[in-house]
Amino acid sequence: MILIFWREGDHLEISPVHLLLAGLNEDQQRAVTAPEQPTVVFAGPGSGKTTVLTRRVLYLLNRGTPAHQLMVVTFTRAAAKEMKERLAQILPDKVHKLAIGTFHSLFLMMLRDAGEQVYPLLSGVQQTRWMRQFLEERGQPVDDETVSTFLNQISLCKGNIILPDRMKVQKEKNILFRDLYMAYEEKKRAAGLWDYDDILLAFYHKCQHSRTLSEWQERFQHLLVDEFQDINFIQYHILLKLTQRHRRLFAVGDDDQSIYGFRGSDPSFMLQLKQDFPELRQIVLSVNYRSTDEIIRLADQLIQHNRMRQSKPRAGTGTRGLPVQWMDPENEEQEAEQILARLRDGMETAVLYRTSTQARALIDALVRKDIPFSVSTGDLSFYRRWQVQDILAYIQLAFNPNDLDALIRIINKPKRYLFGEGWVEAGWALARKSGRTVLEVLPELPCLETYQIHYLNELREMVPTIRRFSAVRAVRYICEMIGYSRYLEKYAEETGNDRDLVSEPVDELLLAAEHCSDGQALLMHAEKVNQMVKNNEQSPQVKLMTLHKAKGLEFDRVFLIGLHAMVLPHRRSLQVPESRKRAAWEEERRLLYVGITRAKSELYLSISKERQGKRVGISPFAREIGYGGAVDSFCQQIQSVNEISELRKSTPKKTLTSQPQMRFAKEEVSPGMHLIHNRFGKGAVIRITSIEGVAPGRKVLVRFHDHTLTLHYELSRQLGLISKE
Repeated sequence: MILIFWREGDHLEISPVHLLLAGLNEDQQRAVTAPEQPTVVFAGPGSGKTTVLTRRVLYLLNRGTPAHQLMVVTFTRAAAKEMKERLAQILPDKVHKLAIGTFHSLFLMMLRDAGEQVYPLLSGVQQTRWMRQFLEERGQPVDDETVSTFLNQISLCKGNIILPDRMKVQKEKNILFRDLYMAYEEKKRAAGLWDYDDILLAFYHKCQHSRTLSEWQERFQHLLVDEFQDINFIQYHILLKLTQRHRRLFAVGDDDQSIYGFRGSDPSFMLQLKQDFPELRQIVLSVNYRSTDEIIRLADQLIQHNRMRQSKPRAGTGTRGLPVQWMDPENEEQEAEQILARLRDGMETAVLYRTSTQARALIDALVRKDIPFSVSTGDLSFYRRWQVQDILAYIQLAFNPNDLDALIRIINKPKRYLFGEGWVEAGWALARKSGRTVLEVLPELPCLETYQIHYLNELREMVPTIRRFSAVRAVRYICEMIGYSRYLEKYAEETGNDRDLVSEPVDELLLAAEHCSDGQALLMHAEKVNQMVKNNEQSPQVKLMTLHKAKGLEFDRVFLIGLHAMVLPHRRSLQVPESRKRAAWEEERRLLYVGITRAKSELYLSISKERQGKRVGISPFAREIGYGGAVDSFCQQIQSVNEISELRKSTPKKTLTSQPQMRFAKEEVSPGMHLIHNRFGKGAVIRITSIEGVAPGRKVLVRFHDHTLTLHYELSRQLGLISKE
């Protein structure tokens, strides 16, 4: 057996096949040389999966497989480009015959070759413009975040083959989504355009035609798929169709790194392969060549708490490093200072966080000290959040009462019932005629009702006052006196959003304002930050990104910040039906696992005592990896063997090991006793109800000062949301 193998220079020479396996460990060699049968390779962080996949292609070619019979699916165009470049160095005469690309690019090519009509693709800019128009027509917020959320939800539905005309919905917010979905599809159809999800849908439906499917199966007899844990429902079922004749699927991925549930990705597809391919061969790449042993042990300690996973050994190369460091600053400002103090050595550093808002303090500190940094593409700058933009618009209007953009933005936040576009032109004309500002003439617009005049008079009188205040007082004045906080509460109520999440950017802005003398200084700082975020350095020492964006990357030093209760796991991720609670918990745990395994040499985990001026609890995941010397194992929290025995009788064994909140199951709770909520203060328990199912425990109804709230007692205790008096 021989292989065309590139050594050095531009020449090619004939080499024995064992050179193909040179430098590979035993598991990697087994994967590269696996028999031509269904094979899944569980490739952990830093285990050399790209090398294995590339050499698998070379191995098949060396065995005589025609290049045109291979399809290699990657999840990004960048990954496809990298693989083509690697292969071109070795087999430049064959690489052009290989089908290497993303699902979308490959399926688009195959549809064209099959004679199917393929429509031009809708650009992201057009999608955003359309959705913003649909929302505006329905009186909904049109900020970037809302637009992106609805477009992602549409993509998720299409990835599960759920079309709008088949949706049976009753809740108001679900009816809104269906209407937006239908409007989007109708406009796209009228324009003769496709989006990327339409490629998958068209290919899926074409696979139902036996003749075309048979041709594709014969053409591509070997399917190699990278990042298999990230595929969704429609992609998985297409792969089943394409491989059902020759059954030569080679899947590479890591179910422990499946973190894109919001896109429809599901690690269960990787685990389901054994059912759909009983002859499946499973190989584990267990050696992590990236990280020190200390980092590997910590990551493994965390991920073993997940139950919906393929159990697998993890090993390092014996590389010892610094112990993993815990940071416990007082607040996010001190957290930023401590990170900056560790940057003096020039080491490549990444700061990772669950949500982009968490990076505000650090970005502000970097900007103030003129330290170059980059923020991952697509992450919104904090100062571009719509709530922040609203408040800054009020401040802009105070210093420039003729700022029409600012005025249009805030005119109905809160509602002043001035709709349409006619008032803008009328106001501008009246201002020029009278020599006054647009803000001053608003109450004098023609055809106003008495109540409109009242609201506009208030706006005219209150906005100029903002100029006299400090930055902090200006923000508070806009929220409390002008009524922006009431607007946010109403918005949360009408849209079904979590009130705390909606108001979080405002709480963060108050902290940012503490570093600015007045509103104008705050505007200037926000603009400077936006410019620095926009003009990312090409190769800065410091890189900031969300945990989701960090997947697939590696850094010498990593800081994981904001490991708080209600942040990891994020409260929004847990707002799912009971049947999906466990899956939500496990995906959030995988997210932290991905963050930890990005670090090569140094890892810092930070838990500040306060966030946005409030005391916060620590993430339950932090306890699972030993924060504060605690071990987050329910059984070890109970001293008495008898207590363990009694509790195991009433609680399923699976619950004890997979749901850490159940360590609070033995705490006594009775009507009349008081609980302390970290936001609403002291409240009295009114009613207690037992909960069965995936997330067992007790549901408690608690009366606070001005309202009542229903809480899952054990889960709330675990997340640090409530404490006993």
